[in-house]
Amino acid sequence: MVERRFRAMNTEIAAWVWSASPQAAGGLAGLEDRFSQVEAELSRFRPNSGLSRLNAAAGAGPQKVSPLLMAVLQRALAAAARSDGIYDPTILQAIRAAGYDRSFEQLAGAPSAGPETTPAAGASGRRGDWRSVQLNRQAGAVTLPAGMGIDLGGIGKGWTVDRAAETAGAWGAALVDAGGDIRATAAPGGEPWPIGVQDPFNPSADRLVLALGEGAVATSSIGRRRWQRNGQEMHHLIDPRTGAPSRSDLHTATVLAPTAEEAEIAAKVALILGRREGRMYLEKQRLSAILIGHDGRQEMAGSLPLWQG
Repeated sequence: MVERRFRAMNTEIAAWVWSASPQAAGGLAGLEDRFSQVEAELSRFRPNSGLSRLNAAAGAGPQKVSPLLMAVLQRALAAAARSDGIYDPTILQAIRAAGYDRSFEQLAGAPSAGPETTPAAGASGRRGDWRSVQLNRQAGAVTLPAGMGIDLGGIGKGWTVDRAAETAGAWGAALVDAGGDIRATAAPGGEPWPIGVQDPFNPSADRLVLALGEGAVATSSIGRRRWQRNGQEMHHLIDPRTGAPSRSDLHTATVLAPTAEEAEIAAKVALILGRREGRMYLEKQRLSAILIGHDGRQEMAGSLPLWQG
């Protein structure tokens, strides 16, 4: 088993490949550059990234963008359409209004402050409107309305994990894990990968262990990124219907899907919708999941491959 670990996208990245090829180690080393390139183009925290330049030009007409940014934005808008806007990449202003206006390691150490208040339903300029983004793929240009901002953090990470796993899979059964966004290409030596699903209320324990042969797992949780703003506890999962952090009855959603991109989006949508509607959404998408409420109660949707080792 060949292994590579590094840090990118504000999280720990690990990649493994079951291979005897002498080229496998070099191939995994190349994944670090791939993650760095995507982060440099899609990060909203880097003022010179392609995404930051696009956001800064909102209202200024068509803007030329890189093929990478165009590809991920196109997929993000398609995901918004499939989820009827419950996933919406255009809610950056609402995220900032909630206080998530810098990378999380800086935010976690900052005092609760600022004139912004939690955006209310219908607050002008706070809720997203993915339908108003104009893509001209032939010209390689994107037009954003004035005041709009795009965040591609979640889908960008899932998309990169998928590309990295497919690359590593050329040398054998591979698995890439970027902070819980996981994609496996095949079972190593015919045995599935054991994937622990962490208990969100007891990080030192797992709720269960999945047996992942081929496919992906991703988790959305309001417990991971929380902070105080104006005396209120906030988190990063914005409900586009209100422009405010989600207040659904779900604390955590872990979803299995064919790709990390799909799992990432589905977990976020299910959590925002809540236990009942989220389960219905997952069943319609034919996806399996573990849903955990604020009360710690757990239920499963679909059929989960459980580890028997």
